[in-house]
Amino acid sequence: MFHRVRNMYVPPWVPVVGIIFVVFGVLALLFITRSATGAPRIGRDHWHATYTYFVCGEKQPNAPTWEAGVHTHGDGVVHIHPFSASEEGAGARLVKWFEYGGGKLDGDEIRMPGSSVTYKNGDECSDGTTGELQVFVNSQKLNDWERYIPKDGDRIRLEFGPPQDQFQLEDRIVLPEEQATRTVEVNVSGNEAETAFDPTSLQVKAGEVVKVVLKNTADVSHGMRFAGADNEYNTGDDFVVVPAGSDPQTADQGDVIQPGGEGFTVVRFDDGGESQFKDPTATDPNTQEPFATGTVIVTDAPSATPAPDAVEQETDVVMKDNVFEPAAVTLAAAKEFRINLNNQGQFVHNLRVAGPDGEFETEDDVVSGDVPPGETGELVATIDDPGQYAFRDDFHPEMTGTLTIE
Repeated sequence: MFHRVRNMYVPPWVPVVGIIFVVFGVLALLFITRSATGAPRIGRDHWHATYTYFVCGEKQPNAPTWEAGVHTHGDGVVHIHPFSASEEGAGARLVKWFEYGGGKLDGDEIRMPGSSVTYKNGDECSDGTTGELQVFVNSQKLNDWERYIPKDGDRIRLEFGPPQDQFQLEDRIVLPEEQATRTVEVNVSGNEAETAFDPTSLQVKAGEVVKVVLKNTADVSHGMRFAGADNEYNTGDDFVVVPAGSDPQTADQGDVIQPGGEGFTVVRFDDGGESQFKDPTATDPNTQEPFATGTVIVTDAPSATPAPDAVEQETDVVMKDNVFEPAAVTLAAAKEFRINLNNQGQFVHNLRVAGPDGEFETEDDVVSGDVPPGETGELVATIDDPGQYAFRDDFHPEMTGTLTIE
């Protein structure tokens, strides 16, 4: 049996205390939720992480500039300084950087911002090898990059191509010998005070994997250590020569090459510029500086710009960020034409002409290459059948026009 409670007295301060608890509870919840967002944070963090992108062994252009709290300036750097709450914490992941720039990065495919080409696991390279998407950060391979947030100073390598293995030791990277595409020989001679490398300068292409064989022609022991991307010795991105026949993953015979002996290492440099190598076994006792040093010159693959071939007709089209000028183009049937493209906008654009089926993204389309901001491109083709053909920009489909073939 229930009894009704009458004449219960509630002190006037009780509701006030209850309201205070509710208010502070809400504030605490907001604080916890905000804290859970994590770095990077608005107004606190301004991070930069360099990146390089390779497709089937060839280094690709940098993504073009776009504006956001997570962005790039076309400089091969991921810039992170959030402007909005959506760009904080997980909103600054590498996959979000791709998304903000109009690209895509997920577990098995990649499309760089500014490009219309997507590469997916299983696609073939031109040499017939099967491609696979891999992401390396500070020389270490990531298995779950969809959660990765670039940190200040990180070095990111995005790779689509045959799977690449590398073994990370505390003070060096070890690459498999079978990945090397060529071999370079270097001699080291002299005593501790007069050591010299020959040659003293090596030239490699960015992304190229090279086996370096060191021959010690001196009467004393020598060695060879390459400073890696950070250009500092004794850090995790170095490459170190080990004696022939040893296991480079364990350096089970050390790093010293005996007189008359040989050693080897496999090197790869992703960014153009210069890096150093030295003989760490021979140093000036007064300055601790090495007697024998050398330089690696890393060259980016040149982008050839061939002279345009002669065509029977051509016209000019300017691409802005929301319109083609002119949006109506007339050309003659059955004659090769060139449409010269001039991108005066702030984003990457291209020009795709729908073929006779009147639909985009089908086999009878003709399409230009991607044109970065401030640069020029072209579309060269021949259309035999008179009629009107729609064209558009794949990156901004609202940009449309009509090509009339007479």
